[in-house]
Amino acid sequence: MSKSEIILLGDPVVYRDDLKGFDCVGVVTKSTGSSLQVLWNDEQHSRTEQYDRLRVASLDEVDAQGRIKQ
Repeated sequence: MSKSEIILLGDPVVYRDDLKGFDCVGVVTKSTGSSLQVLWNDEQHSRTEQYDRLRVASLDEVDAQGRIKQ
């Protein structure tokens, strides 16, 4: 994730490409400083995630409902 990229409430997110095995798309439900609450595919409750482990999902990833390596 670039330093200029800002993740906002309601943004679709995915894990950074260098983190293997996490291909779901989530939605930010709450921002708490350096962490975010993210509701991932097929989950009923948001999980706390570190801001620096995520990036904003592209429109293609949102349509595909999964991370596309960039």
